[in-house]
Amino acid sequence: MPVITLLSPKGGVGKTTAALLLALELSDGGASVVIVDADPNFPLVKWAGLPGKPENIEVVQEVDEDAIIDTIDEAQKRARFVIVDLEGRASARVTNALLMTHLAIVPMQGSVLDSDQAARAFQSIRRASTAARRDIAFVGVFTRTPASSRIRSRVSQQIADGVEGAGITTLPTSIAERTVYRSLFAQGGTLAELEGTPSASIESARVNAAAFAHDVLEALNTARSNA
Repeated sequence: MPVITLLSPKGGVGKTTAALLLALELSDGGASVVIVDADPNFPLVKWAGLPGKPENIEVVQEVDEDAIIDTIDEAQKRARFVIVDLEGRASARVTNALLMTHLAIVPMQGSVLDSDQAARAFQSIRRASTAARRDIAFVGVFTRTPASSRIRSRVSQQIADGVEGAGITTLPTSIAERTVYRSLFAQGGTLAELEGTPSASIESARVNAAAFAHDVLEALNTARSNA
């Protein structure tokens, strides 16, 4: 079963939000999903402890960097998709997880600092590809973009152009900055079940999340066909 890994050396870029949105969309489509939470703060384990977690999503807390290969391998045997939310810093855990990965996703914001940190993540993936003696497919995704506008700032556009010029594919859909997404980690459950949020905001968030998940599956299918 495919393994999708999210990693970024920089905190606060929306990596864990992207992992959760992807898991929720896959789950909503009827797929079983195991999330391996390898972030030291274990935000997805905390989300899973709140009410409303779909039955076809399992969250596994991973604390042993040497055991993560076995953890992912076992997860593949019991779920249609495995999503790994990695810690930011370079480590044996990151390398070991990438060795098992079919598609790596690097979230980044449209800033110079984020671009520099994302470059470190892409380098980690390339090093893991060398160790694995195979190409590990990877894409970038822009996150925390303004929800009300598709117009990028000049700096953001320059960074996007630079990423493309470096031969790095980015997903067509950006993940918007939305209060609804943050509410998931406070309330638990799914987008459809959030309370106290205007329906229009939830619907816009669901459309964004669905488009993101569609792009990920397209990238995964491309990666597997090229393997």
